[in-house]
Amino acid sequence: MFPTIQIVETKDIQEAIEMVLNGKVDAYYNAQIIVEQYLINNLITGLKSVSQQTFPAIGIHILTNKNKPVLHSVIEKGLKSITKEEKIAIIQKWLNVNIKKHSIIFTNEEVIYLNKKNNIAMCIDPNWMPFEKIKNNKHIGIAADYMKIFEEKIGIPIELVQTKTWSQSLEYAKNRKCDILSLAMATPNRKEYMNFRTPYLVVPVVLITKANVPYVTDLRYLNNKKIGIQKDYALYELIRGKYPKINIVEVKDLEEGFNKVKKGELFGQISSNISASHLFQTKFIGSLQITGAIDEKWELAVAVRNDDLILLNIFQKAISTLKEDSKQNILNKWISIKYEKGFDYDLLWKIIFIFVVIILLFIYKHILLNRHNKELQIAQERIKELNTTLERRVKKRTKSLELKTLELEELNNTLDIKSKEETSKRKQQEQLLIQQSRLADMGEMISMIAHQWRQPLSAVSLIIQNIHLTYTFGKLDEKYLFVQTQKAKTLTEQMSKTINDFRDFFKPNKKKSNFSLHAAIQQTITLIDDSFRHNEIEIIRNLKDDVMVYGFSNELSQVILNILVNSKDALVENKTKNPYINIRLEKDTKYGKISISDNAGGIEHKILDKIFEPYFTTKESHNGTGLGLYMSKMIVEQNMHGKLSVENTPDGAKFCISIPIHQTNTDK
Repeated sequence: MFPTIQIVETKDIQEAIEMVLNGKVDAYYNAQIIVEQYLINNLITGLKSVSQQTFPAIGIHILTNKNKPVLHSVIEKGLKSITKEEKIAIIQKWLNVNIKKHSIIFTNEEVIYLNKKNNIAMCIDPNWMPFEKIKNNKHIGIAADYMKIFEEKIGIPIELVQTKTWSQSLEYAKNRKCDILSLAMATPNRKEYMNFRTPYLVVPVVLITKANVPYVTDLRYLNNKKIGIQKDYALYELIRGKYPKINIVEVKDLEEGFNKVKKGELFGQISSNISASHLFQTKFIGSLQITGAIDEKWELAVAVRNDDLILLNIFQKAISTLKEDSKQNILNKWISIKYEKGFDYDLLWKIIFIFVVIILLFIYKHILLNRHNKELQIAQERIKELNTTLERRVKKRTKSLELKTLELEELNNTLDIKSKEETSKRKQQEQLLIQQSRLADMGEMISMIAHQWRQPLSAVSLIIQNIHLTYTFGKLDEKYLFVQTQKAKTLTEQMSKTINDFRDFFKPNKKKSNFSLHAAIQQTITLIDDSFRHNEIEIIRNLKDDVMVYGFSNELSQVILNILVNSKDALVENKTKNPYINIRLEKDTKYGKISISDNAGGIEHKILDKIFEPYFTTKESHNGTGLGLYMSKMIVEQNMHGKLSVENTPDGAKFCISIPIHQTNTDK
C-alpha cells in the first residue's frame, strides 16, 4: 500500500520503543491499547500515541482447532454473552484508566479517545436567536439545549469559545481553535476544513418584506431586487448560485437586515421562519411580514474538524440517539417565549386612526345608502308608471298580432293548397316524362325484336317450304314431318323467349332487392347482341369483379341499355371503322363502378354538360325524345343513390356509373 516506507522488524515492543526513543526509526506501528499500556507502565513521557484511520482496526481473535466445531461454538457464544459493563471493567483493570459511563455504546478506540480528551472546544454564532447566542458569557438558545444533551451522552465537557461574530467563529474553525461548530450548514467551502453528518435541525427558509408586499411564489420574480443575507451564511452561496439575477446584500446580522427592509433600503431579507418569528415578537410587530417560502431548507448539523474522524463518529452516535419528543420540547421552549414590552404609543395612534377611518367610512356609507334609497323609491314609482303604459301597449299590440296571425294562417292555407297543386302537377309531368321515355325505349326494343326474329322467321319459312316440296315429290313421311316440326317448334320457342325477355325488361320492379351488377350487364347485352352484330359492332366485356348492390335491377338495365343504344347510334351515324363498345366492371371499398366507352369520336365540348337535361337530343326529332339520359340520371342518382357522369376520351365518349355497395335494405 505504501511502497516508499521502509519497514524495520523488531523482536518485541521494548526493542521497538527504544529504537524510536534513540531516533533509529521514525515511528512504531501497533494497536493503540498495547502502546498506551506500555507507555503508562514504563513511565515513558517522551512519546505519544496518535490515532489514525488509514488502516482498519486490528481484530484480536481466539483460535480453535478446526476439527473441534463444538468448542468453536461454545467460545463464540461465550464472547457474545460478555456485557458492555464487563468489557469496561476488563479495560479499566488492565489499562489503569478511569472509564466514564456513557449512554452510547462506543468502540474501545472511542472510549480511549474520550478518556484522553479533557474537553471539546465549541464555536457558535454569537447573535442568532432563538437558535443560539452568547449572553453573559454563556451559550443560550436551541443549539445550547442540544449541546447539553450531547455533553451528557458523550460524558466530557463541551466548552464555549468566545467570538464576536459568525465570521470570526468560521475563522477559528479553520485555524483549529474550535473542535466543532454547534449549528452549521454544509457548503463546499466549509467541507474543506469541517466534516458534517446528519442534520439534527431542519428549518424552512422564508422571505421577509414590508407588510404591503404581495405574496412571492418564486424568487425568480425578484430579478435585480436587493435581498439581504447574513454575512458568511451558507444560504448566501446557495441563493447566489440558484438565482444569479438577484442583487444579494450581506448584512451583519438578522436585526440589521430587518431594519434595512423596514427603511426601504432592502426589498427583503432571507431568514429562517423561526428567527423571523422571534424578531416579529420582540422588535418588529406589524411592520414586516413573511411574504414567501423558499424551496431551500436550512439543514443544520454539528460540524466537526475534518482531521478528527473519531470525534465525528462520536457526535454521529449522539445525534442518532435523539428522540423526537426531546426535539419538539426544545423547539416549543424557545418558539413560544413571550416578551414583556413597554407601551407602544405609535401603535395606539395607528389603531385610533384606523378606528376613526372606519367610523367615517360607516357614516359616509350610511349617507350614500339613504341617497340610494330615495333614488330607488323614485325609480320604483317610474317603473310602476311605465309598467301601466306598457300593459296598455301590449294589449293593443296583442290584438294587432292576433289579426296578423289570422291573415298569416289564411295565407299559409292558400300556399299549402297551391303547393299541393304544384306538387301534383310536377308528379304528373314526371310520370309523363317516364311514360315518354318508356315509349321511346319500347320503340327501340321493337326494332331490336325485329332483328332478333328475322333469322328464326326465315328458318321457319324455309322449313315450311321444305315440307311443301317434300310433299310435292311424294317423299313426305311421318319421321320427316316430325323432325321438321320439332325444328319449327324450337325456333318458335326461341322467339317466344325473346318476347318474354323484353317483357321482363320493361316490367317495373315492385320492391328493391340485392342484385348482381354482372348479371344486369349480361341481361342487357343479351337483349341487344343481335342488333349490334348486325351493325358489326364489337362489345368488349371486362367484367372481372362481381358486385352486389341494393335497388331495382330492371331500372339499372334500362340505364345501361340507353347508354349502349346511344353509343350504337353514334357509331352507325359516324360510320366508324372497326366500331367497338368497351364495358368494364370494377369495385372499390364503397362503390361498384360500371364504365361504358366507345370509339365514336366523343361528344362536342359545348354540349357535354347539357346531355342530361330533359328533351335535349342531338338526333333527328323522329329518332330521339331527349329523355333517355335524363331518366337514366334520375334512376342512378335518386333511386339508387349513386352517380352518373360522362367524359370524353381520345377515342370517344365514356359514361361512368357508380352504385354504393353497402346500401341497407331500407329505402332512404
